[in-house]
Amino acid sequence: MKKMFFLIGPVLFLLCLMFPTTSDMLEAAQASKVYDWGPKFGLGVLLWTATWWIGEVVPLGITALVPTVLFCFSGILLWKDGLASFTDPLVWVIMVGFLFARSFQIWGLDKRVALKLASISGTRNPILAGFFVGCLPVFLLTITGSMTTSTSITFGFVLAFLSRQGFLKTSRYGSATLIALGQAATAGSLIFLTSTTTNLIAKRVILEVTGVNISFVDWFIIGTPHALIGLFLTWFLVYAIIKPEVSRLPLDRSTLKIEAHSLGPVNRGEWLTLVLLCIAFTFWVSPGLLAIIASFNPNLAQISSTVSKLVPEAAPSVLLMLLFPLLKVGDRPLLKWDEILTEAINWDVVFLVGGGITLGIGLINSGFATWIGNLFRNFAGSSPNGWIIFAISSFVGFLLSYPASNTGAASVACPLAVALSTATGFNPIPSVLGAAIATTIPSSFPSTTPAIAIIYSSGYVKMKDLFKVGMVCDTIRFFLLLLIGYPLTQYFVSLKIG
Repeated sequence: MKKMFFLIGPVLFLLCLMFPTTSDMLEAAQASKVYDWGPKFGLGVLLWTATWWIGEVVPLGITALVPTVLFCFSGILLWKDGLASFTDPLVWVIMVGFLFARSFQIWGLDKRVALKLASISGTRNPILAGFFVGCLPVFLLTITGSMTTSTSITFGFVLAFLSRQGFLKTSRYGSATLIALGQAATAGSLIFLTSTTTNLIAKRVILEVTGVNISFVDWFIIGTPHALIGLFLTWFLVYAIIKPEVSRLPLDRSTLKIEAHSLGPVNRGEWLTLVLLCIAFTFWVSPGLLAIIASFNPNLAQISSTVSKLVPEAAPSVLLMLLFPLLKVGDRPLLKWDEILTEAINWDVVFLVGGGITLGIGLINSGFATWIGNLFRNFAGSSPNGWIIFAISSFVGFLLSYPASNTGAASVACPLAVALSTATGFNPIPSVLGAAIATTIPSSFPSTTPAIAIIYSSGYVKMKDLFKVGMVCDTIRFFLLLLIGYPLTQYFVSLKIG
């Protein structure tokens, strides 16, 4: 099967190049100021990369280099732009998550946290424990203003819990629990306006086009129903599809308390790791909290804007990359530099995330995204209704988020939603909101959202499990968006502007 998938990828790429260039492709290429064959070239790169990722024919990091090589050699991307994705700020956030996981393991903090979490959950039911240890914490932590950072914080705790309960990386329960964590993080990103950049893109586009400002309270009304449905639905579906191999967790509460007591007092290495975690948490939370406060007190808007610029998500990650090898416990650094480079960071995932970003940029620059958008605009016909426009806008955002990042997909889908709505005489607000929400749903590949990339890096998650669960959850959540999204956004518009 691997040999077959290895050949299918480049064959699909060549077939796309041989496909006749249609008028829609020419129009998209001209609009994107690229070669006439750009859109079909982008489709070929997408199919090649997706085939190799699904088939896992080579390490995922190697597959992630395919878009960079093809787009840059073709001239669609400059090499400096294609390679810059591998040092994207998101990469730094993910890398510092690896450092925390390693430090937790070395100093024994993972065992202490795992025993505490397992005791708090108060259940030996593996499915309920997975919800209280992983899903609920990451969902609530989206108040930090970032799906990525909330996942990074919870990720190490869940790994510690699985390890302490004795689940190996071949465990179905381990795979299911981490996938449930990633799904809960993507659902939680819809609660707050600042939880993911796609929400902010929708806010910006709506403000520019209509003059209507979507506030934090507004977004809470729009996003909360989708977030809560996503949390409970995906938690149920994950464990229904990947059935745990155990019906009861190995360790009960009394045993856990005895083991926790036997660990003794917290050592210096644990304290330093916790201090760094608090520093990271403070930096990650501050911009989002200030933005919420500034939405109620406009006098603080300038301070909020300044803090957001000076302390983006990557800032504490770079600081901690410096501090981990400098802080010492006795004569030993908290993390040795060689240890960081060779053991802590999963470079396969770093390359995968960078390659996913390059793929998204390449699909936009090649005219592929514009071509897809034009096809759906033509499909809408000359006299569609509002729901059709909402559905098409949402589907474009949903579809583009598989090969591209959700940020890149929203950057294309939200303006397209405006074009579709205004061309047919409908208010663009519902369609833009639908497109933005839809871009947060895909979760079938590590490249779709940072949360999924992080949980995949654990080694517990198998690509076939991720793809199988992702496709089921994504499909159901998307149809629920079409079912409740349009009436909800219409109701919001009536409240907001009458």
